[in-house]
Amino acid sequence: MIVASIHARYKMDADRMTKRVVTTMRQPVFKIWGHALGRLIQRRPPFECRVEEILDAVAESCAAVEISGDPYRLEMEPRWVREARKRKIKFVVSVDAHSMRELNNLRFGIGIARRGWVRRGEVLNALGVKAF
Repeated sequence: MIVASIHARYKMDADRMTKRVVTTMRQPVFKIWGHALGRLIQRRPPFECRVEEILDAVAESCAAVEISGDPYRLEMEPRWVREARKRKIKFVVSVDAHSMRELNNLRFGIGIARRGWVRRGEVLNALGVKAF
């Protein structure tokens, strides 16, 4: 699985950032949109983009969206999770852990998934190996 995440140049305008992310989504090796909007709570706002256009590209590429349990990220917002579900996009609930202790943050990711009405069968890392 290849996860594509924005890690630099967050201050692009919405047109350029949308094009950047959509271009990435259309790469055949891409499978998960990680750190979807790049926000860090109380430190960095989400980057500007047209989320619905990006979700359309994710759906076309049969990729998934990360729901982060990192308490500094808590992405995606529930409204965008629901928009992804409308497009039949699957999810990966993660913690972006950099230590053993941070593995406990999974509950926050599950909470975001629940607020977005995600069902267990829509979460790739909740499936068995063959279904995954």
